[in-house]
Amino acid sequence: MSSFGAHAPADGLPEGIVREASGPEQVVLVWGSAGLDRLMTALLDAGHLPLLLTPVETPELVELSGAPALLLVDADLLDDSTVEILRTVRDLAPQTRVCVLAGPGSGAGGLLRALRAGLSEVVDPGDESAVQRLLLHEEGREGERVLAVGAHPDDVEIGAGATLLRHRALGHPVSILTLSRGAVGGHREDRRREAVGAAVALSAELLMGDLPDTRMEDEPGMITLIEGVIATVRPTTVYVHSAADNHQDHRAVHHATVIAARRVPQLFCYQSPSSRNEFAPTKFVAVDATIHAKVDVLASYRSQATRHYLEPDLVVASARYWARQLTHTRYAEPFEVLRASERASV
Repeated sequence: MSSFGAHAPADGLPEGIVREASGPEQVVLVWGSAGLDRLMTALLDAGHLPLLLTPVETPELVELSGAPALLLVDADLLDDSTVEILRTVRDLAPQTRVCVLAGPGSGAGGLLRALRAGLSEVVDPGDESAVQRLLLHEEGREGERVLAVGAHPDDVEIGAGATLLRHRALGHPVSILTLSRGAVGGHREDRRREAVGAAVALSAELLMGDLPDTRMEDEPGMITLIEGVIATVRPTTVYVHSAADNHQDHRAVHHATVIAARRVPQLFCYQSPSSRNEFAPTKFVAVDATIHAKVDVLASYRSQATRHYLEPDLVVASARYWARQLTHTRYAEPFEVLRASERASV
């Protein structure tokens, strides 16, 4: 779920940046039955989206909706069959944190099965302070966070849309920073609304600036602006335009982001329709599962429908072309690697 609409700068965002779309709430899956009302209320109050469901429903939900932030398991529900389901869920979503719910009245059998399944984190759902510590730990824990930076609405989606969808399927929070409203390429309000629609389709947060379209190289404060966003989002991975690009705004955003993101562990550059032949990717992300969803995201930009590079056949054909770099893959998105950690995120 996402909410959208123009909002005043908040949550540490630098002046000049507006949050136009919020990313989805952190999904928390709960295996349980009666007696969890206070826990569910605490999850909602903390800004999470709790879903109470049965173990057998969980694998299909994770396959369809991606990895949840947290899975809370009532110890009394653990038996041989549910432990097997839990193993399936952990295979599908290895980054999901799993915590066992056990109070004074819980049976020892369920706790023993939890320990045998490798679950050592236990919280009493009736202990308000323990629940608060659980939620504080969840909000503060380190994990993959993605920031994609573009000069204009649709830049990020064209260059990395399928990869961002893959990040979301893995449960990684995704933020998009678009530094202008694209007024030269169309009506600024239309383009803003379209960017919001695309962000909602991506389940991503959308942050927008209002720098002058086609004149961003004249903006001395752009580095500071991007630094402020990075300080708020705290990304572990940043995607941005390549320097090998014919559009002056794209080059300006690239250079500013490289400086602003100097402490971010991973920094990759995506291809644009205006990229030059010098664009030299060495990272190729398999996007077989998300390429057609990318086409749907790009359809949000109705005012740009006459742009040939948004034609679905061309988008798919480009991904098919780059997939030649990978084995057993039909579609891929290409990236230049400016910096990468040893642990690949996608």
